[in-house]
Amino acid sequence: MNRRRFVIAALMIAATGALAQAARIQGPPRRADLESLPYQVSAWSGRDAAPPDAETLRILAADSYLNRSYAGASGTPIDLYIAYYGRQRPGVSIHSPLHCLPGTGWEPLDIATVPLASADEAGAQARRLIVRKNADRAVVLYWYAVHGRTIANETVSKAWLLHDSVTFHRSDAALVRIVVPIRDAGADAAEREGLAFAHDVLGYLPHLWS
Repeated sequence: MNRRRFVIAALMIAATGALAQAARIQGPPRRADLESLPYQVSAWSGRDAAPPDAETLRILAADSYLNRSYAGASGTPIDLYIAYYGRQRPGVSIHSPLHCLPGTGWEPLDIATVPLASADEAGAQARRLIVRKNADRAVVLYWYAVHGRTIANETVSKAWLLHDSVTFHRSDAALVRIVVPIRDAGADAAEREGLAFAHDVLGYLPHLWS
């Protein structure tokens, strides 16, 4: 582990500990109504996807989650997963896809940060991964929704959670993840479609939680 990674890991551990300490003075976890997200989002039509298995749900420990598949004009399935945590506390916190995907057999091939075009929030960003599992490849976009902020970076999201936990006694947050399979048109086309869907769904998300 190089020095930069060591420092980041140390900061993450310190922030997690501080959040756990701050959570003791917070009230009950906040709630979200993820199911109120429409099945029709602009030109995208959605349907419920199979729920994660019981062991995955136990590990994720989200207070609520949504798992759907949307499709637009191209017919490419776009998987949308949202995990909401009403309060960060020991054993219950957001899991980064950078850690979870390799555990399910997906190998990251390329990692970048990309802007999310949003009329409501300047500077919104997502993490973009190109991943492979056997012969399958996919583009993964994900971000953290933290009290009106759309954040790609895990360390930055932890820092804001710590700030808001101490200042406002709030540590609720959500992980939003979009997965687009890479087909004959290639990774760039899959990324464009994922970003187009992200642009359309962004405006709905603040209404799912307070």
